[in-house]
Amino acid sequence: MKVFPLFVLLLFIISCSDKRSESKTYEFDLVLGKENANTLDLLISDFENEFLKRQYPDLSTEDAYRQFLIDLSNQKTADWEGISQNTKDKFDSTDLRLEMYEFPDSVWILENSSFDKIESDSVAYLENPNPYIKTRFKHTNSDGTTEYNFSRGGEITPGSDYDSIINRELKTPRINYAGKYLKALESVKDKSDFHRMYFEIKKDGQFSLPYQTAQAMLDFELDLNNELNRKIIVLEFAY
Repeated sequence: MKVFPLFVLLLFIISCSDKRSESKTYEFDLVLGKENANTLDLLISDFENEFLKRQYPDLSTEDAYRQFLIDLSNQKTADWEGISQNTKDKFDSTDLRLEMYEFPDSVWILENSSFDKIESDSVAYLENPNPYIKTRFKHTNSDGTTEYNFSRGGEITPGSDYDSIINRELKTPRINYAGKYLKALESVKDKSDFHRMYFEIKKDGQFSLPYQTAQAMLDFELDLNNELNRKIIVLEFAY
């Protein structure tokens, strides 16, 4: 007679857990924005139906995600066929990309720090006798005003191909700290220890190699049936 009430209690606990999980996913999508969330759903579908099924044809979707993380953590990726260029181009044309990353609007190579100056962001710089890269980031505020931030670094060997370096820097993504993706991660950081750690790493601009992040996901036993976790995996490793 005690089995039935216990079974009902177990179902209730599972139901509450599922609802909390769905709530976190909904909150993530809400912060990310409807259009960006729809874009992400398309990217996940492509990742699962094209990449995972091609790479792991005999595994279920959940097991394919797990094997993907295992192979990535062990750096066994030499035989992988990457994400299609068509999908990458699709992502590059979306607003989601700009909510995740920011790109400089201007890049210079200064021969030395005597050619530099303190700009509007009032960030001082150290004297440097060698050529180095200076980048400018443009930000448009909600009231329509514009602000610029600058960064310096990447010492250059004299005689290098400056045009090639500038073009590379213009296309190099940096984390968009004001973007909706980081804010969406913040909205779910209390879901688990992993989600809190992952958000903190992103927020602080810490660098983690893909195999290290994959191993952390395995160590934390990330639920690979969870929609939110799949969203994070796809954006972390595929785009």
